[in-house]
Amino acid sequence: MRKRITLAVMLGMSIILLSLGIVSYYIIQENIEDSLNKKLALARLIRTNIDNIIKDNVNRLYDISLSGSVNLEDNDLTPEREALNTAYRYSIFTDGIFLLDREGNVILNYPEKIPSTDINLLSIEPIGRMIATGKPVVSNVYVTETAKRKVLFVLVPLKDKNGSPVGIAGGEIDPTNPNLTNMLKHTDIGQNTFIDIIDSNGIVIASSRPSRTLTYCDYNKFFSAIISSKKERVATCHQCHDSEKRKKSTNIVAFVPLEMAPWGVSIQEPRDDVFASSIQLKKAFAALGIIFIGTAFILAIGISRSVVNPIKEVIKATDRIAKGDLSKPVTVQASDEIGVLSQSFEIMRGKLAESIESIRNYNLELENRVRERTRKIKESRQMIQNLLNKIISSEEEERKRIARNLHDETIQDLSALLMKIDMCKLYPEQISANKIDDIRKIVINTLDGLNTIIQNLRPSLLDDLGLEAAIKWLLNIHLGEKGINVFYNIIGADNKRFSPEIEIRLFRIIQEAIANISRHANALNVFVILKADNNYISVDVEDDGDGFDVNTLFQQTVHARKDFRGLGLLGMKERASLMGGSMEIHSAPDCGTRVSLKVPMKAEGEEDV
Repeated sequence: MRKRITLAVMLGMSIILLSLGIVSYYIIQENIEDSLNKKLALARLIRTNIDNIIKDNVNRLYDISLSGSVNLEDNDLTPEREALNTAYRYSIFTDGIFLLDREGNVILNYPEKIPSTDINLLSIEPIGRMIATGKPVVSNVYVTETAKRKVLFVLVPLKDKNGSPVGIAGGEIDPTNPNLTNMLKHTDIGQNTFIDIIDSNGIVIASSRPSRTLTYCDYNKFFSAIISSKKERVATCHQCHDSEKRKKSTNIVAFVPLEMAPWGVSIQEPRDDVFASSIQLKKAFAALGIIFIGTAFILAIGISRSVVNPIKEVIKATDRIAKGDLSKPVTVQASDEIGVLSQSFEIMRGKLAESIESIRNYNLELENRVRERTRKIKESRQMIQNLLNKIISSEEEERKRIARNLHDETIQDLSALLMKIDMCKLYPEQISANKIDDIRKIVINTLDGLNTIIQNLRPSLLDDLGLEAAIKWLLNIHLGEKGINVFYNIIGADNKRFSPEIEIRLFRIIQEAIANISRHANALNVFVILKADNNYISVDVEDDGDGFDVNTLFQQTVHARKDFRGLGLLGMKERASLMGGSMEIHSAPDCGTRVSLKVPMKAEGEEDV
């Protein structure tokens, strides 16, 4: 027994330790992969941002042609200069914008640093390539022969107002300008991490470390190959060639090529920083393994001494009970769980039959309860499904009504307005003050119709003047215009504002009640009383109309009859319940209807839902 317990404990701990090792291995590998994917995702995000910036500035150059002011044969460069000025103000071309003819001669540059005549730039490789191919060009870092300055060219075809190519529109970007570096500094990276924008020649165009700008970093043509293949890559870079490093280090490089330019985005971080969390996990799992092994030994020894002997006594007692010998009590002397177990066996001996019967009776009762509960749940689900179907149908009906109103009134008015405008356009000499008045009346009617729809959806009176004014508006629109007598009384709430949540929910409940009276009640008189004190708000809406059977209506609504009467009343009750209040509906056929609502007062500043 002791050997088996010891072996079982050791085997269990070994399995746990092995499982822990497997899990830790996958967790560490997942952590490493997640770290690399985050670097690659950050590089993609920066790539997308730079591509968008380049695309926007290429469009700025295209806008020069689209402005319609390009005409190189009229000897008037004022329109072209204004187009250059506009493009320059909203671009990143720090060294200016220029126009070339098809032979590479400078026509105009802005800002005009040197005279723009008698200069030919055809010898510059990106410009020669642009003239040869006729396609937009975004260059690598180029060193000009005369000024020996390093510049980036962005070139697009220049077209006249007829769309015919007449030259090149180009912009120059100074790589040392802080605007490029600032785009990278806004990225949240670690202290030892840096971001480079590298061209296909391996020259750093911009970097989060300004000292790296315009340095060569493409050893073994690693970045050039990736830019040419347009494929993303995560690799290892040994920084032994970095002059800023005192000793050899290894960096993890996430590199993503750009779409709009022969450049790429490189994010480099020391390998130790990238895998720091993984190393900590390895150490933690190793320490945990040692703790498991020590615990296994201690547990095996303790179990062998304190469990095996008492268990043998309990086994002897259970054997007697199994053989039918219930005369001898269980005599295990222990104060731990084994002692409790022996006492339980003693009690079990006398109550075994009683327990079996009790369990059988309980199972029968439980089955009945489960069956009844299942039936109720099915009924509740069916009720909820019915109500949901009705709510969806009600929403669709409301949408149909709004669409019908827009089609029958607003669109018709707008169509008439459009026809009159077309007539005025065809016969401008026949435009008169009367026709303008007619058009103005159509516009006013359209605005009135739209305003009515908007007011029905959510009246601005509720937000601007409060619940009292909104209720008066409802009574006038739905009842007063139909000739129904309205008696409205306010007690303790004159000109008082409630929280937005209370106002909108009270308004919707009262709106539904008044709409029901207008549509169904055939009432002559309606009485509305709004009363408020420090604790509660109560509303009573009563009419002398046809009335209805409340119980029958609610039963039809819950059991999904084809007519949807009563759904509005259920919505009113639900809104009142959400406010912690209550609503009662008293009605009978030919006896009118009274809706009584009472909700607790709530603090100002609660949000409307």
